[in-house]
Amino acid sequence: MSCPVCGTAICSESTTIDGITIVCPTCGEYDISYTVLASEQWQRLEPVERCDVLLEAKRSAQPGDCPVIATYSPFLARPAPSKLSFSRNS
Repeated sequence: MSCPVCGTAICSESTTIDGITIVCPTCGEYDISYTVLASEQWQRLEPVERCDVLLEAKRSAQPGDCPVIATYSPFLARPAPSKLSFSRNS
């Protein structure tokens, strides 16, 4: 399996109650929920944006706790940008 954040081959994975624990040589150890993995919003994120989500999870984690990427993560909680159409008046 590859890391859901960076795409690197992972060292190990294990199942949690609502997701999986990933151990990636690039990203480190973190939990990610099945809900996030299945979400359309996660699928649309660029790798750099996924790294931002993980960095925010690492900042939010208590010392000694594994970071968790879940649906309540601030980056995932905000609405997806809408496509705007502009018309040019001649």
